[in-house]
Amino acid sequence: MMLHKSLRFAVASMFFCGAAASADYRPVPATTLAPPPLLTAGMFRLESERSYKLSLQMALGILSGHTEVQRSRSLENIVRFRKDLSRQVRSEKTGKAFNRVNLALNDQVESLPRLNAKTAAAMYDVNEDILIKMNFLSFALEAESNDASSRVTGLALRQASLAQRMAKIVLLRSMDKNMQAKQGLQVDLAQSRIEFVNGMNLLAEEAQSDKALKDRLNLAQQQWIFYEKALSSPQFKAEDLRNISSTSDRIAQMMVEIVRLGYGLPPDPSIIAQQ
Repeated sequence: MMLHKSLRFAVASMFFCGAAASADYRPVPATTLAPPPLLTAGMFRLESERSYKLSLQMALGILSGHTEVQRSRSLENIVRFRKDLSRQVRSEKTGKAFNRVNLALNDQVESLPRLNAKTAAAMYDVNEDILIKMNFLSFALEAESNDASSRVTGLALRQASLAQRMAKIVLLRSMDKNMQAKQGLQVDLAQSRIEFVNGMNLLAEEAQSDKALKDRLNLAQQQWIFYEKALSSPQFKAEDLRNISSTSDRIAQMMVEIVRLGYGLPPDPSIIAQQ
C-alpha cells in the first residue's frame, strides 16, 4: 500500500491563517492516493490529545526542551493529518463530522501556548469535547469502510489515546491542586484504566494467529505493567510524572506500530519519537 506523502507546513502560518477553511470537506476523485482513512483519523485524534498532554508537561517543566520539540512535532502532525483527512472524507456525513472537529480543534490549538494552572482545567474540557467529535468521525469512516483491518486499527489507536488520556489526567491533577479531589477526573481515570485493560484483552484475541502482532502486543503489555504501577502511586513525585509522561508515549508508539504493521507500512519516524 502506498502512502500519501504530504509536505510539512509551518504551524504558525498555516494553522492560524485559515487552516480550518482550507481543510473543510471537499469530495475528491477516488483515484487520489492517500493513507487509510481510519488510520489518518485515529492519528489525528491521538495527536490532538497528545498536544494537550505535552502542553501540560511543558507547564510542569517535565523533560523541558525535549517536550517543547515534541509538542511542535505534534502540532505539525495535526496539520498534516488534517490536510490528509480533508482529501479522504467523501460523504456528506463524514464531511459534516470532520468540519465539527475542525471548529473544535481551532479553539484548543490557539489556546495551547497560553496553557497554565489557571487555564489547564478548562482546556481539559475542550480536549474532551474534541475527542467526542473525533470519535463520531472515526465511527462514520468505519461505517463506510471495507477495510479488513478496521477492528485492529480501531482497537490499537483507541489504546494509544487511552494511554494519553490517563497521563493528561494525572498531569492536570498535579498542576492544579483544586483538581486533585474532583470526582469527575477520578472517574475518568478509573474508567480509562478499565477500558485499557479490556482493550488489551481484545487485541490479544485478535493476535492469536499473528506472531508479529502478538510479539508487539507483548512488548506493549510489559510497558503497561510499568505504567499501571506508576499510575497507582499514592503521591506523584517529579520522577513519577516523568515516567508517566514518557511511558504513555511509548505505549502509544507501540500501538501505532501495530496498526502500521497491519497495513504493511513501515514505522513512521515523525510519529511519537521515543522520550
